[in-house]
Amino acid sequence: MTKAKRAMRKILWVLPFVFTLPLFAVTPYFWEVRTYDDFRRGKLTNVSLTSEDQLILAPRYDLVFNTEQPMIWSTVADSKGNVYLGTGHDGKVYKVDASGKDQLIADLVELDVLALAVDSKDVLYAATSPDGKVYRLAAGAAPQVFFDPEAKYIWSILFDQQGRLLVATGDKGVIYRVNADGKSETFYDTDETHVISMAIDKEGNVIAGGDPKGYIYRISPNGKAFVLYDSGMREVHAVSVASNGTIYAAVLSAQAKFPAAAPASNGPQRTSGGDDAISITIDAAAESAAQTIDIVEPAGPTIVDATPRSSSGGSNSNTSNQSVILEILPDGTVNTIWRSRDEMVYSLLPRGNKVLFSTGTKGRIYSEESSRNTTLLLESTEEQTTRLLEVGNRVYAASANGGKLFSMADALSTSGTYESSIRDTEAISSVGKVSWKADQPSLVQIFTRTGNTSAPDKTWSEWAGVDASGTTSSPKARFIQWKAQLKASADRAPALTSVAVPYLQQNFRPEVTSIDVLPSGVALVKQPNPNGAVAVNDQAAARVNARLGQPILRIPPRRVNQRGAQSFQWTASDKNSDILRYDLFYRGDSERTWKLLAKGVEDTFYTVDSDTLPDGTYVVKVTASDLPSNPADVALAGDMETRAFTIDNTPPAVTLKQDSLDGRRVRIAIDATDPTSTLNQAEISTDTEEWRTVFPKDGIIDSKSESFTYLSEPLSPGEHVIAFRIYDQNDNVGMGKLVVRIP
Repeated sequence: MTKAKRAMRKILWVLPFVFTLPLFAVTPYFWEVRTYDDFRRGKLTNVSLTSEDQLILAPRYDLVFNTEQPMIWSTVADSKGNVYLGTGHDGKVYKVDASGKDQLIADLVELDVLALAVDSKDVLYAATSPDGKVYRLAAGAAPQVFFDPEAKYIWSILFDQQGRLLVATGDKGVIYRVNADGKSETFYDTDETHVISMAIDKEGNVIAGGDPKGYIYRISPNGKAFVLYDSGMREVHAVSVASNGTIYAAVLSAQAKFPAAAPASNGPQRTSGGDDAISITIDAAAESAAQTIDIVEPAGPTIVDATPRSSSGGSNSNTSNQSVILEILPDGTVNTIWRSRDEMVYSLLPRGNKVLFSTGTKGRIYSEESSRNTTLLLESTEEQTTRLLEVGNRVYAASANGGKLFSMADALSTSGTYESSIRDTEAISSVGKVSWKADQPSLVQIFTRTGNTSAPDKTWSEWAGVDASGTTSSPKARFIQWKAQLKASADRAPALTSVAVPYLQQNFRPEVTSIDVLPSGVALVKQPNPNGAVAVNDQAAARVNARLGQPILRIPPRRVNQRGAQSFQWTASDKNSDILRYDLFYRGDSERTWKLLAKGVEDTFYTVDSDTLPDGTYVVKVTASDLPSNPADVALAGDMETRAFTIDNTPPAVTLKQDSLDGRRVRIAIDATDPTSTLNQAEISTDTEEWRTVFPKDGIIDSKSESFTYLSEPLSPGEHVIAFRIYDQNDNVGMGKLVVRIP
């Protein structure tokens, strides 16, 4: 569907509401939110966005435990349903049982616990960074260093089918295999800088992803590797294997930064020391995720994207930054099932015939059934959702900024809200009658609020409910926002598909931005419009064009020579895209009262026959009015004056007289005057010979009165006619002649 057709469809859909608007200006604007991308720009609270462009109630999402740490890096569960959380930047490990009871089980020396694993006896192992170590955290015992690979980072740990611990490291990209007694060996050296992610398939193969080559490896139990896919991107951030053998991989194209959170206190931050430590940079003025945490190691991989990105791909989007989810089928076929330039995927969780994944934009969790069926399940209260974990039939989600554990239920929330993006109307505007489409519309309530700051603050109006007729009490303002509240009732749940908000800008005063006074003798002639062009005076068509965002086509006039013509050409603008009409006034240089020259001019040019005005210096004023698009009591006008110009239809007066006779040469005295204009060019001819330029006594023609002395060439005896002509600046020509006799 073309843009014009979509816009026309929009007009027709809301047409019943046009006539209920207060008539300040003829052309209202219609802000409609109805597509997946439209809705994604807003804020979802307990609301899901489906691939069918519908807002529905989301699964219940409840806070289980707040670690009060900046972030949760890692999660794992044991056979009893206990969930373990590895955090940063205090190196703490927590246990949360099925009832939600929490317990601090370790406070390690290193800053970050990036990976956790549980063995067959439910003993927990924790991997730390920087100066990575693996700790054994047995119940009731102090943490013990189980394995020290002397690597800077440990990104992932898991147990293979033989109960051996696999340890993925950086900065040398080696995977180690550690036996139960702590003895280790190099399982596979990837030749990458980092091995970021690992998973085990049914055959016991290790599926691993690296950085910076972006390879996805399948490594057999005996250490033989095969690259399943070269992603062509930088980092394989997460891998997971579904029950049917399908492999999912989240791949990133650029390096990012750790997420940061506000410090718990103003005291000094804990570090592990050494030049290679992860350093925390805190902006004391920041109160939220605007802080950054930098990795000293420049070749380090992406961990979490700390830069907020617009869900609409705004100023933070970058064509070089991509996040992609790949699907590798058991037969080796690779499909891209999701791609984004403004969201980064952190975690993958295959679940039945779907795969859940989480991102760093508003802590979103998505459900992907196919490349064309993606549901935005929910948005978290936290900035990033870093880990997804399934324990029995329960899904847990861990977050950063700050570090919290949530549970996502299969049951739906009983209520939810959606807040739209902010609409900048670019003027003080009134809100018209709001309309919306919904399944079970009685279970949807719409609210609006307005303000004159780009972000809602305490100066904005309170949320005002929209009644059944679409009327709202929100005051006039430049910025508009709407909110939808969805509620379930018994066995019914609503689905909101679109909301339309008409708004009417204040009427702006038209502006005449420039006026050109053309040289005298140039007339401007209107040219015909080409086929299909909207004529300037076609008001109905012009209004339709304005609604469609299409300009009115103006054909520039044609210039022709016309004696006595004086033409003016101007430009004007109107922020409301109103139709303009022009009145022209004039006054003499020494006069105070404006006289009407032309009224209701539709074009942006005008030619006057200067014969209708006496000679003199004049100024013209062009007044632009938006009356054709507004009621008389609201219409506004703006004007601009030309520079002073001269009307001169009188030719210069010329006198010639013989001054002396020098042999056969005649000396002639010539005087020329013009009452209005400066003289311009003088020429002389003898006996109809070719005209020759002559100069005045002072050498330059620069005034209204000039004197000339002309000495002829030697003339033959007899009578001769000497002719003189001179022009003024308006091309009026004055002529004179003198008959001389040579003896």
